[in-house]
Amino acid sequence: MKTVHTLALAIALVLAPPIAAHAAGPGDAAESVTLGTERRGEITSRSSLNHQDGSRSQLYRIDLREGQVASFKLEGALRGRLTAFHGGDLVATSNPDNEAAALVVRAKRAGSYTIAVSGVDASAYGPFTLQAAAIDAYNGETLRVGAAINDWTDARRQLPLRIDEAGFYTIDMLSDDFDSVLKLDGPGVSLSNDDGGDGSNARISARLAPGTYTLTAEGYGSDRINGMYQIRVAARPLPEGGLREGGALEVGSTVTGLYEGTAHAYTFTLPARRVVRIDMRSEEIDPLLHLAGQGVEKTDDDGGDNLDSRISMLLEPGAYTVRADAASAGAGLYTLAFAASEAPDNVGGGTLAAGRPAEAMLLPGMTDRWTLSLRSAGEYAITMQSDDLDSYLRLSRDGQDVATDDDGGGGLNARIAQRLDAGTYVVEASSVDGDTGGSYRISLERR
Repeated sequence: MKTVHTLALAIALVLAPPIAAHAAGPGDAAESVTLGTERRGEITSRSSLNHQDGSRSQLYRIDLREGQVASFKLEGALRGRLTAFHGGDLVATSNPDNEAAALVVRAKRAGSYTIAVSGVDASAYGPFTLQAAAIDAYNGETLRVGAAINDWTDARRQLPLRIDEAGFYTIDMLSDDFDSVLKLDGPGVSLSNDDGGDGSNARISARLAPGTYTLTAEGYGSDRINGMYQIRVAARPLPEGGLREGGALEVGSTVTGLYEGTAHAYTFTLPARRVVRIDMRSEEIDPLLHLAGQGVEKTDDDGGDNLDSRISMLLEPGAYTVRADAASAGAGLYTLAFAASEAPDNVGGGTLAAGRPAEAMLLPGMTDRWTLSLRSAGEYAITMQSDDLDSYLRLSRDGQDVATDDDGGGGLNARIAQRLDAGTYVVEASSVDGDTGGSYRISLERR
């Protein structure tokens, strides 16, 4: 920021009568440039000097209409920067973090604008080419289904959207210049999304009623909003089989839902002890799963592939509820797959008693649950040992975490050793690498 203000002072001295801080030179004469052309030049020791940092500059003038958007790019051997002024006021400056100096100007008023080509410091000299081009920017008209507009912005932008027929729609915001964030507000809808599209692009998929909506295009967090972006609005067919918003799950089924800011509750009932796997997948939201029932409380965010969620564990007979949610704001399609199989012997956990070690088998992707009841408070140690996997222990009571451990037992073994009050606890035994299974030994000892 200091560099920008220093340069602004130097250019202001060029635009105003010269004073002592500025040494006049041949570079003081601003050459004209027009959109769609390029000008070649060179920063030399005879170029206009900024006494504040020793850099030198060459000025160019261009006439722009009100609302017109123009881009300027610097190429060549010069290690340079670009700055734009209007009437002596700083309008824009190139990003110093980019390899090539470039900037975009949206003319708030018609008139003559000054583009300064400068060296990045006192040692920067050399030839350059200044390219000036017009940008066909969004004109503010109401967007409709099928629209695909390009625009440039350096601040949050609001765009009107009109939907004529009720249906399922996808709205994409794409940018190579900043991390897109898209918001949609209108009749019965208030949605936002950060990375629901490819890469850091934003996407909102939603059912919309006829009416007028407002799209807000902005950047993520403290990300500098300065660059080109594109908005696309498209109608989208519903998935085969329709959409689910909760209800009963059948073993072996896969359902599709549309998350619109509110979790969907699904239920299932197990007639006997079963190994259960639940996968929530989406390319548009960050899935989040919650499982509850029969004393089980389990949440997973990224246990599946990429950002997908997965819960794999052995469950006792009874009724359970699965909530399909999202870890961050957004709206989009997801699938929920439910599988259950008979439990092999020696898997899933059981009851753990002091002085009675248990030999068990951990299935890949599973978490075994062991319960222990302590009659009196004291110092206890829980150990999980295995030659097949990287052991991980989690100790909880009444749904609240008490302690966790990865390698406290030496090597890849896990160990929790601390004072515990009397009561009933749950020990979850798993592998740090969720895809790895194998045999292990678990024990509880009073010290």
